[in-house]
Amino acid sequence: MGIFGKPPEAKPADAPLRPAAATPQPGAARSAPCVIGAKTTVKGELSGDEDVVVEGTVEGEIRVAKAVLVAASGLVKAMVSAQSIVVSGEVVGDCQASQRVEIQATGRLTGNIRAPKIVIAEGAVFKGNSDMSGRKEERREHTTALAPPHTTAS
Repeated sequence: MGIFGKPPEAKPADAPLRPAAATPQPGAARSAPCVIGAKTTVKGELSGDEDVVVEGTVEGEIRVAKAVLVAASGLVKAMVSAQSIVVSGEVVGDCQASQRVEIQATGRLTGNIRAPKIVIAEGAVFKGNSDMSGRKEERREHTTALAPPHTTAS
């Protein structure tokens, strides 16, 4: 029992691990993230339209429309494609995000990153190439829009 008969507040370490994108907005209905447990191994293709938290092992490919969070205990040996990717554990494979890739201080990523925003915290390990230019279609449209109009001599 806490002070004045109130139950003690949960410590931050006791709070469930959830990606920032999974925090519900007022008035918005959000489903709970899909959690791959610490003692679980998934081999093959994982796809869906919700947030995914990897505390165990995933080998193959991850394609989700929302966020992927690789927890400190998580190991991903896969190509990962999502809206945003946060790495606290280990990822071996290429990562492609439409919004952002973040490697936290405990994170290790070996592979290529393609995202408009990339954050690598002090202490994180990253081995690979990064591309912040956007998708190929966007680059092509941008390049075409910047090109001077073609004129022919009469």
